[in-house]
Amino acid sequence: MLKNVGSAAAIGAAAVATSSVASAGNSSDKKELSGKSALITGGARGIGLACAESLAKAGANILLFDVASNIEGVNYPLSTDKDLSDAKSLIESHGVKCITYKGDVRDRNALSEAVTQSVSQFGSLDHVVANAGITQIGMMEYFSDQEVQTVIDINITGVVRTIQASIPVMREQNSGGITIISSVLGRMGDEWFPIYSGTKWAVIGLAKSTALMMGKHNVTCNAICPTVVKTNLMNNEYVLGAMSPQNPTWEGLEELMKQWRNPLPMGAYQPSEIGELVKYFASNDAKKITGEVFGVTAGLFARNTA
Repeated sequence: MLKNVGSAAAIGAAAVATSSVASAGNSSDKKELSGKSALITGGARGIGLACAESLAKAGANILLFDVASNIEGVNYPLSTDKDLSDAKSLIESHGVKCITYKGDVRDRNALSEAVTQSVSQFGSLDHVVANAGITQIGMMEYFSDQEVQTVIDINITGVVRTIQASIPVMREQNSGGITIISSVLGRMGDEWFPIYSGTKWAVIGLAKSTALMMGKHNVTCNAICPTVVKTNLMNNEYVLGAMSPQNPTWEGLEELMKQWRNPLPMGAYQPSEIGELVKYFASNDAKKITGEVFGVTAGLFARNTA
């Protein structure tokens, strides 16, 4: 597995470097993704919004899909209507069009309607970021039935529904790409995130299967596995109190990561760093890369078996 990740990293680094040089030599060129469009689930904040902003800066029109409300069985606050509205303003500030759709990724009809809106308004659906997800922390036997089912339904079924809604359009276009946001825990176990970890393993299988299924239609599908990123999914009382009980603050968690978790002497990533990688997978430079799993782990994947 690491061989594949390493290959993707090497290809990606070379391609990004080439693109940067070309851009510097001709700043009058139109933006890389001008005329393209992207749909991002969980797009109101965090990694989803960062992905949307990176794509918008490159010229893509954006559809932000987000539940924008709390969900029973999720033990920390989710995004709000204001988050979604503010996200739309931010994306439009980059000179592109932005549609918002308030919906739940467990609802296939809602996702299909969002895809239809994207094609109607933008003329295509060029990239999809299956980002929406929730977490939970604790010993497995203490989760209620509802908590277990909710994380499975959102993190796995939600990705399935997103792919189901998107691929008919991409198949007809004979082009497109999908990036699935998995997790560092999609390639290792964790006693404190057992169900969450299982869901993130599952979506890597979905990414690889989709890559095989859609390759002949010039549609790519890859997975990204970030370690801790500074978003509200982690930066809340529920998670911090469990992970860093002696100092249940973001600073306390980052200090623990620097001391005993990350091989690189760093804390969390910023959402924008994940957004830039998603932009690469949405670019022409990555059109021949599919079925790959790319770790953004501060070196944690160096502990994995080859």
